[in-house]
This record gives sequence, C-alpha cells and structure tokens, in this order.
Amino acid sequence: METESVTQVPERLALFPLNVVLFPGGLLPLRIFEPRYLRMVSECMRSQQSFVVAPIVDGPEAGGVASTTKTGTLAQIIDWEQGDEGLLHLLCRGEQCCRIGDVEVEADQLSWARIERLPLASESQIPDELQWMVELLDELLEKLGEPFDRVHLPDPGAGHVSARLAELLPLPMVEKQALLETTDPLERLRRLAGLLHTGD
Repeated sequence: METESVTQVPERLALFPLNVVLFPGGLLPLRIFEPRYLRMVSECMRSQQSFVVAPIVDGPEAGGVASTTKTGTLAQIIDWEQGDEGLLHLLCRGEQCCRIGDVEVEADQLSWARIERLPLASESQIPDELQWMVELLDELLEKLGEPFDRVHLPDPGAGHVSARLAELLPLPMVEKQALLETTDPLERLRRLAGLLHTGD
C-alpha cells in the first residue's frame, strides 16, 4: 500500500487532552470554557494552525494537567460561535494522525507538544461481505443529523467507514485508540466488524 511520506521536521502545537478519539476526516464539536483553551483557540485561529487532540491516559479532562496517548490527531477549527455564559462552541475536523513527543506545560497549564505527522493511508474498496457496515453508517449519520450528516459520502471506502463508525459507536476508548493506530483501512474495517459481531 502506498502512503504519503512522513513529515520529518517536528512541529510544536497545542495539545488538547480529551476522553475522545478523533480520526482524520471526523468531526468534533467542542464547548470551550477554560481560559487556557480559550487562549489555545485564539492562537490557533490567529495563526491558522491546528491543535492536537489525544485521549487521556491519566489525569482530569477539566482542570489540572492530563497525560495522553502517544498517538493523536490534528484538529482544525472549521466553525465557531460564541455561546451563553462565555462558552465558545467549536466544530473541528480531524486532519492527520501524529506522533506526540516532548510536552511542555505553560504557567496557565496549557500544554504544547512536539509532534510528527504520520502517513495518510490510501483508501481501500469495501468487500461485498462488509457492505452492511456502509448501511450501518448511513443509518447512524441519518439518526445523528447535523453536523455529522456532513461526513456522508455516496461511495465511501473502508477507511472512511471504519473511522466514522469507530468514532461514533459506543466502543471502549482502548478499542477506539487501537483502531486509530491500525493504519491499514481494510484491516481496521475487519477488526471493527469483529468487535460489532462480538457485541451481538
């Protein structure tokens, strides 16, 4: 399978630890209220930079400093609005997986990570025996409605279907992260199909 080459020059981006696994191409609605993350959003929008979303391994989601997995996903802010009581409502889109290196924590507890972008895998066709997963995703997106209806594709591949289902279905975080780190799209789709059949 051909992949894009890895960007070898480390970048320094803000790190947002969450109890969420975001895949490339996925949507992530957020409500921002902590001062450190309001600053993060302001700086990202001003410099047109992404930030890194990574699942929490240890520590709190709000307040304090949490440690994360070593693989995360770059998130780009694609829409925002100011809500009531100082809340900032964001809609973000996953861009590319990244490897998280050294992390620095600033005085206001906003973390910055040295990251390296990981290759984007080529898309794969979905075999006939797994077409039911396309139908499952269509049903799920229709049920969820806006904004997730934006990720509907008329003829999706294995990478898109497996990523969207892994994001949206109520799977354990450890399974979601393992699926994120499974780089072959068809392998990820088959692994997810096995998890869903196990849960029947």
